[in-house]
Amino acid sequence: MCIKTYEKGSAFVNHIMIDLEMNKIDRQYRGDKKLSSELIEIGAVKMNSKFVPFDRYQTYVMPSFGKMNSKIIELTGITDAKLVGAPVFEDAMKDFAEWIGDEETTFYSWSMSDIRQFLNESAFKEFEHPILNRMKDNWVDFQEEYSRLLGIEKKIKLSQAVMAADYEFTGAQHTALADAVNTAEILRLSKNPEEFERVMKPVLDLFRPAKKQNTLLDMCPEFFQSVLGDMSGSHEEHND
Repeated sequence: MCIKTYEKGSAFVNHIMIDLEMNKIDRQYRGDKKLSSELIEIGAVKMNSKFVPFDRYQTYVMPSFGKMNSKIIELTGITDAKLVGAPVFEDAMKDFAEWIGDEETTFYSWSMSDIRQFLNESAFKEFEHPILNRMKDNWVDFQEEYSRLLGIEKKIKLSQAVMAADYEFTGAQHTALADAVNTAEILRLSKNPEEFERVMKPVLDLFRPAKKQNTLLDMCPEFFQSVLGDMSGSHEEHND
């Protein structure tokens, strides 16, 4: 059940954190359009205007082109058997749009790969719906926003952001809902500067230099590289 909170004297605004899981497929072509991955799971957390979560969404999505890729099965745990009976892309998108509702909404994800997947797959499968323009016009790359908060140019993985902070990852990684829940928690923290400073102190200390000194990351780059891993924000690792 959705619990809606209205603030006196202001319009009601929702914030929705979204995470997707995709399956790699043999590249498909339709005219000048091409598709190299298909949506197999949507996970989302809906927050009110104060970034307090009040609803969650999860659905598997039945792909149209081929079976599950073995590497994606290993990564996500999503098998062909799990997708039996799941809605196809068009039906899943309509159901997700209904859950999103008509309220003014800002959408977030860890990198821009999720909105690109929505738009590319919709165009390829000739799915049209007002929710697509709403998402495109109101989408925020929270991975980039998080990097700005840290004062760094490189993008880090979600698992690194969670691991490096005083916060325990909730649920299994590489499941859409769990990733959305954890990213939503970091988003909520980022809107409370004092709480963000307290919880994220370990990672902030890595990147923020003391007066006239290098950061710990500058002084011990090889050590922190081994801890944090590759800090590139690739498509395949956007929600690692």
